[in-house]
Order: sequence, then structure tokens, then C-alpha cells
Amino acid sequence: MGRRNTGRVVATGRAVLALAFLLALWLDPNVPVRGAVYGYSLLTIYTLWTAGLMIVAWQSWWYDYRLAPLAQGVDIAMFLVAVYFTESRFTEFQSPFLAFAAFLLVAAMVRWNWRATAVTAVVLLVANLSFGLTLYHFGVDLDLFRFVRRTIYMILLSSMLIWLSMSRGSGRTITLTEPAGIPGERRDLVFDTVLTLVARSLGAKHVAFAFASSEEPWIDLRRLDGGDSARQRLAPEEFAEELLSPRPATLFDLTRERQLMAIDGDTLIAQRSGKVESRFANSLGADRGIMVSVQSVTGSGHLVAWEADALSFDDIGLLTAIGDEFGRALDREEMARLARNAAETGVRHAVARDLHDSVAQFLAGTLFRLEALRRWIREGNDPEGEIDSIKNALRREQGQLRLLIERLRRGQESDRSTDIADELRDLLAEAGAHWHIQTELILPDRVLPMSVQLSHEIRQLVREAIANAARHGKCQKVLVRITDEQGHIRLSIADDGIGFPAIDHGARPRSISERVEALGGRFELHSSDGGTRLEIALRSGEHA
Repeated sequence: MGRRNTGRVVATGRAVLALAFLLALWLDPNVPVRGAVYGYSLLTIYTLWTAGLMIVAWQSWWYDYRLAPLAQGVDIAMFLVAVYFTESRFTEFQSPFLAFAAFLLVAAMVRWNWRATAVTAVVLLVANLSFGLTLYHFGVDLDLFRFVRRTIYMILLSSMLIWLSMSRGSGRTITLTEPAGIPGERRDLVFDTVLTLVARSLGAKHVAFAFASSEEPWIDLRRLDGGDSARQRLAPEEFAEELLSPRPATLFDLTRERQLMAIDGDTLIAQRSGKVESRFANSLGADRGIMVSVQSVTGSGHLVAWEADALSFDDIGLLTAIGDEFGRALDREEMARLARNAAETGVRHAVARDLHDSVAQFLAGTLFRLEALRRWIREGNDPEGEIDSIKNALRREQGQLRLLIERLRRGQESDRSTDIADELRDLLAEAGAHWHIQTELILPDRVLPMSVQLSHEIRQLVREAIANAARHGKCQKVLVRITDEQGHIRLSIADDGIGFPAIDHGARPRSISERVEALGGRFELHSSDGGTRLEIALRSGEHA
């Protein structure tokens, strides 16, 4: 990212052009064509004037900006005078016509904007034509055809430069170095990166940024003084209202009571004021510096740099671009933080559903079986068979829990496929034995391969539905039917229990509803005194 100083470049270019023109007249015995004494005198004065403007540009951004319109007017006048002294039918290359015209148009383009370029072009064209025709009318030796031809050249040059100026605009593009760390947790690193960038770009000894959040009451103040960074929290009554209000980018010199403010993007306004209208900047003790607002979705702040090397009005655009990119970087961090929170919330909900539909329901069933086992023992029966059955069930559940933990550790292998039929047969046999109910599975004639993840989700849905039917519906049998229709897996789970109580009409099993919603599927619940039926439709291969 290069720093530029348009005022110095324009002033230096003007001085070099004036000196070159003076030397060209002095070395060529045929020029000036007319009024040699006056020509040399005026051009010498103009050369001294350009040298003075160059010194001003290198010493004071204030006077360089304030004198720019006057300098442009003098340049246009000198352009017309040079045409008078050098233009004739025998001086094709000695006339500074195009050189002066190009300099004036380029100066307007780089110093101001396309509007100033267009105004300069119109003034040059009108003044040149009027002046040339006047000279021709009074009998001055001019080649009218060549004069008009070069005027057409200037029209083409003006058109190209105006178009280039409109395409170029006044903005600048800044790219911040991506800080290390986890996106969403790097706001402090973004602050430090920007302060270091501003200090390096402007050669500033001091840079400060105060940020007022739209949610939190405190003000976060960051400073960089000669390479030493510091952080401080301020009470909201200090500058909160001021920081939350956008302000124009400002180049200021309080010692000389000068301010240069950017209004409406590329329009600069010079004001004389002994105080910058910013309590924050005044509290820093910044006498000569530059400041800009930084806006983001989470709040806003002011970025100030002072005791910098050779500030100019170009630095307003530079710091504005940095401030804009700073705000976008803060927005990206906020978006990343929200995305991380949403992802973490999704993971927590998914794990909670898995634990509820597996471990929690299995433990509830185990308690149910232990109560039954107690009654079995009290009745004098042999408990060994039931104890072995419970132990085997615990081993299977331990294996399922290990698979869940391993899947969380390494990520879901969603590209692998499995046959859901074998898994559901084992699951229903295990659930029937666990809850002491009958189960039946109806499958299509063909194989139903699907992703490991979708297979896991269907298993959890079936486990939760059977557990609900046995515990709350007091059913004796559960029928599970699965079909594949037009890219959708349709799952029907029906029981012969007592159904949902009338008071809970319209209620839906929370875990099942959340799981189906996370899979992007549809869920319907049909309940009556004769039992409950769940109808679930899932897209084939859809991942949660």
C-alpha cells in the first residue's frame, strides 16, 4: 500500500514544466515568435511562482490546498500567454499547447475529481478558442487549421481524462493482513493490526482508537505510542454518544487553527478553527493529526493519528479507506463469532438429542426392567436369565455410546453407505427385549442403502419412538414401516397404546420434532385411544 502526496507531485511537476519551457525558449533562437522581452519576463516570473508553490507544498498541507484553485487559474492564464508568445504557422513543436493542457487536466484529476477535470477542460477549450480566434481576427500570424486541429486533440485528451477520472473515483482499496487465531475470537488482534498499519502508513508516533459498542456500556480505548501498546476501559459518559455518531474524516492543525474535512466522499472543505469538534481527540492532546470514524454492526469509534510525517489531503482518503476496511474486518469477526455460536449450539442440541434418545431412554428402560426383576425375585423365580439379558443390553449400549464418542471425535463419515434394514432388525429385536413388547419391521423388497449419518438419525428416531410408546403409551406392540419414494425416506412408527392424553392434543415429542427439523424433513403425529402413529419423511442422504 503506497502512500501518496498529490500536492507535492503536482507542485514539483509544475515547476519542472515551467523551467523546461523557459530553457526551451532560451535555447531556441526562433522562439518566442513575438514579444520576446515580455515573454521572457512573464515566464521567469511564472517559474519563480511555481518554485514558491513547490516549497509551500512541501511545507504546509493547508496552504497547498488553499492555494490550489488560484494556482490552477494562474496555470490556465499562463497557458494562454504561452500560446500567444509561441504560436505561429512555423512553430509546430515549440508551442507548449498540449503539454500545458495535459498538465492542467491531470492536476485537476489527481487533486480533485472528475467534476474539476471537466470544468478545467471546458475553461481551457473556451478560453483557448476565444483567445485564438481573437488573435486571428486582429491579424496575428496563426495557422488557424493547425490551431483548430490541436484543439480537437485537446478535446480528445480531455474526454479520456474525464472518463479515467470518473472510473478512478476518489476511493482507495486497503487490504488488512489476516490476523492469526480463530475467526470470531480475534477482535483484539484486529485492533492491534489496524493501529500498527496506521502508524506505519502515516509515519505517526501516536495512534489511538476508541470503540463504543452498541450493546455494552463501556468504551474500549486502544493506543499505540512509539511501538508501545496500551488498553483501557472508559466509562460510557466520557465519549459514548460522540463515538456512536459518524463524523467526517478530518485533517487538523490546532496550533495554526486549521482543519480540512471530507464531505460527501471526495469533497474537501477547509475551515479555520482552533478546536477539533471531538472530545476524544482533544483529550488525547493531539495538536496536529488526522482522524476518521469507523462504523460496524456492533458499534462505532474514532481512529486518530498524530505527530505524523508530512500529512497531506491525500491521507484523508488513505485513512478513510483504512477505517472502512477496519469496520468490515470487525463485521467479519462478528459474523464469525455468531456462526461459531450457532454451530456450537447446533452441536450441543445434536449431542443432547443423541444422549436423550439413546443413553437416557436406555437407562429409563433399564430401571423399568430392574423393577420388574425385583418383583420376579420376590415371587421366588430365578433371576439369572434376566440379569444376563440386562448385562448384554448394557454391553450393547456401551458399544453404541463408544461409537457416538468416536464419531464426535473424528467427524461423521457421511460418504460411507450402509444397509438400514439390518440395523433396524437388530434395533427392534433389542428394543422389544428391553421394553418387553412385540416389534415388527416392514421393509421394501429391495435394499435401502443410505449414508451412515442418515442411518444413525433413523435409528435414533426409532429408538425414541419405541421408548415413548412403551413408557408413556403403555403399548404392547410397535410396528415400524420404511419405504423409499421419489428420493424420500418415509418412516411410519405405529403402536397400540393409549395415545396422547386429550389435554396434550397437538403436542409433539420434542426430541423427534427437533431431529426431523434438523434433517429438513416433515413430521406428522396421529394419536387416538387406539394408539399413536408417527409419519416422518426425510430426504435421502440429507445431513443434519
